[in-house]
Amino acid sequence: MSSGRGSLADHPVIVIIGVVAAVVGLIVGVKELKGTDSAPPSVAAPTATDTDTTPHTPAATQAAPTQEEDMPAPDEEPNASEPARAPVTQPVEEVPSRAAVVQSPGHTAPLVVRIKLGSSGKTGPDTYRVGSRPGANTEVYDDTGRLDRGCYVQWTLSRGSEVVRRVTSGRCRPPSITLFNFEDSLDEPGSYTLKADVTTDWRQTGTESVTFNVVPG
Repeated sequence: MSSGRGSLADHPVIVIIGVVAAVVGLIVGVKELKGTDSAPPSVAAPTATDTDTTPHTPAATQAAPTQEEDMPAPDEEPNASEPARAPVTQPVEEVPSRAAVVQSPGHTAPLVVRIKLGSSGKTGPDTYRVGSRPGANTEVYDDTGRLDRGCYVQWTLSRGSEVVRRVTSGRCRPPSITLFNFEDSLDEPGSYTLKADVTTDWRQTGTESVTFNVVPG
């Protein structure tokens, strides 16, 4: 027995190696034992402290529709089986111009004006006695015919360059009276001119004048 103990004491390196191997084996055994008792962190079951309550939809139902599959492309041609719809446009009401309102159809032609002198005191083709009262009327025509109402005459009687009398008539055709009365305008001899400037409610205009002589009678 004494000889066996002496042999181990003579080889201390072998003793140390054996002790180290025993310790390493003990450590490995402990690690394996812990690995079998606890689950890996990556697969740990959720604890009561988890607060995520958002429902999770399966990935198959969360896929967003793509333009190619569910939505028509911007330049995609319409279905040939459906008739094309014409754009709806609101009718535009035309506002008549001022000229159209003023000049109604039938009163657009130029005026034709004639002066008709009376025959009282007449002594020749274009001659009247001093103090005559012949009177004067007008005949006014446009494309509708002879005008009566809506037609106005500005009368101007001149002896030479002097204006003797100026009167306005509210019509162009005489009713039962004379439109222009000379009164005492022909009491002096001389060359006279009677001018008629005509306007209408339709903005038509026309002018006519007549010249005659007044001589002592």
